[in-house]
Amino acid sequence: MTRDKQPIYPIDLWDVTETAFLLENNYRNETTFSLSNGYIGTRGTFEEAYPFDEDHGLEGNFVNGFYESVPIRYGEANFGSPPRSQTLLNLPNLKETKLFLDGEEFSMDAGSMKGYSRTLHMHDGLLERKLVWTSPGGKKAAINIRRLASFAEKHIMAIRYEVEPLNFSGTVRFQSALRADVENHTRKTNPIVDYGPFGRRLDPVKLTAADGTLYYEGVTKGSGLTVACGSTHRIASGQPIINRTYHAGALDGRFSLTVKAVQGQSVVLEKMICYATSLDMDLGELEAFTKKTLEAAVKTGYDRLEEAQKGYFRAFWQTADIEIESGEGLAIRQGLHFNLFHIFQSAGRDNQTGMGAKGLSGEGYEGHYFWDTEMYVLPVLIFTAPEAARALLRWRWSKLPQARERARILGHDKGALFPWRTINGQEASTYYPLGTAQYHINADVAYALSLYLQATGDTQFLTECGVEMFIETARVWADVGSFSDRRGGKYCICCVTGPDEYNVLVDNNFYTNLMARENLRHAAGAVRWLRENAPAAMDTLAARLDFHQEELALWDKIADNMYLPYDEGSQIYPMDDGFMIRKPWDESRIPPEKRAWLYENYHPLFIMRHRMSKQADAILGMYLHSNYFSQEELRRNYDFYQTVTLHHSSLSTCIFGIVAAGIGYMDQAYAYFSDSARMDLDDYHNNFYAGIHAANMAGTWQAVLNGFAGMRLQRSKLSFAPRLPEQWESYRFQILFRGARLCVTVGREGAEFVLLEGGPVRFDLFGHEVTLERAGGRYFEKI
Repeated sequence: MTRDKQPIYPIDLWDVTETAFLLENNYRNETTFSLSNGYIGTRGTFEEAYPFDEDHGLEGNFVNGFYESVPIRYGEANFGSPPRSQTLLNLPNLKETKLFLDGEEFSMDAGSMKGYSRTLHMHDGLLERKLVWTSPGGKKAAINIRRLASFAEKHIMAIRYEVEPLNFSGTVRFQSALRADVENHTRKTNPIVDYGPFGRRLDPVKLTAADGTLYYEGVTKGSGLTVACGSTHRIASGQPIINRTYHAGALDGRFSLTVKAVQGQSVVLEKMICYATSLDMDLGELEAFTKKTLEAAVKTGYDRLEEAQKGYFRAFWQTADIEIESGEGLAIRQGLHFNLFHIFQSAGRDNQTGMGAKGLSGEGYEGHYFWDTEMYVLPVLIFTAPEAARALLRWRWSKLPQARERARILGHDKGALFPWRTINGQEASTYYPLGTAQYHINADVAYALSLYLQATGDTQFLTECGVEMFIETARVWADVGSFSDRRGGKYCICCVTGPDEYNVLVDNNFYTNLMARENLRHAAGAVRWLRENAPAAMDTLAARLDFHQEELALWDKIADNMYLPYDEGSQIYPMDDGFMIRKPWDESRIPPEKRAWLYENYHPLFIMRHRMSKQADAILGMYLHSNYFSQEELRRNYDFYQTVTLHHSSLSTCIFGIVAAGIGYMDQAYAYFSDSARMDLDDYHNNFYAGIHAANMAGTWQAVLNGFAGMRLQRSKLSFAPRLPEQWESYRFQILFRGARLCVTVGREGAEFVLLEGGPVRFDLFGHEVTLERAGGRYFEKI
């Protein structure tokens, strides 16, 4: 490992375990132990619901896509500045379950505790807490609490709370609560943003407590969305309930049940929690749906929900797991498992939601969806869980109407411009130089769409959604630039921001122009394919979009004449036209405590006039389209950008590591990979409390497959150029490709490719073609 920081948690292949509770670590650990199923997200807070202050904890429960909106305050607004915010809203908490042993309340702050552990079981998709607690009065009990966000039932979160009296017989009482007086930690989790939501943003419509069920319905003050949630309870261990009490207030509800417990016999409470919103159904259906869903979950029971959960994760890990044989392989694999676990559980799967840069693990970035999904997460899901990738792409397609509106605001008569930050499909970025100016989001969406289509051959999606997405994104590129006599008639795109957010509003950003060119080529190819294979569908689409053949000719002309900045003296591709004439960056002038937070410590103009880069930009484009560049060109550009890149973004090191591996700089590749693999698990940036860094997590998977294994899918051709880091004895992974499952093993002797399912599969290996015709086919080559 390249970091001096010691692992926070014990090294274990499939588990992440906290072995002692320390208040100063709690906020971070709530993110570590967060659970999600792509719809419901819940932070890893305790069932006891301790009232931590905003520096030590955040009770967080979220529904993907459910947001609050307030007017944005601008000191000086521009035309087209988003008028209203979008923020993932913290919702009522139903996890709270207090335990009383003969009247003494369980608390980790009282009495004594032995054998404490809180474990994220990544292989199974579960969170478990175990301990033996002795009350101040001497009552001793073993406590085991298991929790899951169900993949089988997307509206359900389930808790199994087991208590075994060890030295007494008496009463065990559970007090379940619904807390609706909740608010976001806006000042803590998004301190740069000067707008809400502040305070409670849900107005209660209904709150009831009866028949073992708590139910709440509330409407947001700003966005007008309604959430319904409830919980229901049963004693699964069979002891008779000797007392029940209910309470329903304006903002809280409680249900208490007491059983007679016998020493040595476990009492088990099963608690089912349901969330649903007006984004899912009509308002009049919410209450009936919530209660019916809870009733069905109770009948199913926790054990069967857990078995289904394990099945979902077994199927994912069968493909997604990366096996590494190495002296430090266990630590690396734990980091990879942690990263892939959070990626898999965070992705929306219902075609109605996307995936935020923080997943559903916290309030960071206000829950917004960025380019992180298309450029980092989707390449992982496309080869490991393609159905999830399809759902995320379909969500993007569903937001084309809002993207068209945004394009008109930006002056484009045709086409669609996807927002830089969003939840509901509208732009939510308030600072246009770092937001709306990042036009490359259109090309990023097109890139992910193209990669998905190449990997799956999903012509149905191409016909129903893909061609339309290609056309509408391409139209913006055909309008935003011009053919310039000053650049030999080449097509130039001015005043945009690339991935690097320290160089903004630049002319001819290399990444943007390169990706725009490929967007245009993919769009032209998609239109021609549809016209040839489904002419009636193309005619219908053309009529609806007012699309004409002349547009196709213009796209071809632009693609053939796209300008890419090139510096003849250094023979590198500068990030933009002005990059090489900017003032060289002098790191010695910047105090160490300010180096990672430049925008918080220096005026933007000071930052923007220097020749340095926050993160991978031109290098990212060269990685994605490496087939256009020679090894010497890649090496020369990598060497240059190594000297000017500060890696102040979590998205950066994984990309540099991939390029380093491709040009044979294996030591540097491995150092960058190590810097990424445990970045969140060991909280390298000291900001994990606000939520996961989904892009970096996904980037570590890419670092192995696209970096060390040299995997590319370009122009519909799958290829590999595997290398083995000297720190490893071997590594093995699987991918799904056009209905087939391919296993790749790289070791000291060479690389082996085994077709496990489906076929045939054809791929290039170091430039020559290999074909595996059917399941069981093998190919081995020395490397």
